[in-house]
Amino acid sequence: MRAAIVAAAMLVIAATAYAEDDKPEIQRMRFVESGDDLLLSTLPPGGIGKLFDTTAYEALSTGIPSTVVIRIQITPQDSDEPVAEQLIQRFVVYDVWDEIYTLRLDQTGGHKTIKVKYRAEALKWLTALDDLPVARLAVLPTNQVFVLKMVVELNPVSKETLAEVRRWLSQGQGGGLDRGGAFFGSFVSVFYNPKIADADRVLRIRSQPFYRPSP
Repeated sequence: MRAAIVAAAMLVIAATAYAEDDKPEIQRMRFVESGDDLLLSTLPPGGIGKLFDTTAYEALSTGIPSTVVIRIQITPQDSDEPVAEQLIQRFVVYDVWDEIYTLRLDQTGGHKTIKVKYRAEALKWLTALDDLPVARLAVLPTNQVFVLKMVVELNPVSKETLAEVRRWLSQGQGGGLDRGGAFFGSFVSVFYNPKIADADRVLRIRSQPFYRPSP
């Protein structure tokens, strides 16, 4: 059984305050409870599709691999101290001989490999965020206001970054905290200063404030 999470009333104010181009983008998101987890879905016209401009989209068909790394933190509205963290890695490569896109989708709890025929379908798998587990409900007290912060990188250059991604995913954090990792340790710096990120393209996204109402 799922229960909807309430969006706090300060959404319009927050969206105005973060309208400047050098600020993280405010996006409306849907949060629902499912079992012991909080699930996230992005809502149109939001999402992470804009990570791929025309050049990046066309590059999907060159046979050169593309990697998307998504870092997520949930924090109290008035703090940068995370109560939950999540990491997702999505990889695609096009076989120019068989004309097939092979995708690998990695996140806490496992991975899956998908083969698709069309570039648009590959892009959808790379960028869709639907009913994604992002936190255990146990770390989100009712009636406390939270925000979700997201850093999305296309083709991170640093080998150290990719090594941290593999380490974090192999440990299966389950939406918990990994304070010992340098990868999440740099989250706040990258979230507020995109120039720090070493990648082809970076998105910084912030949800509307939300809270879990009392039962």
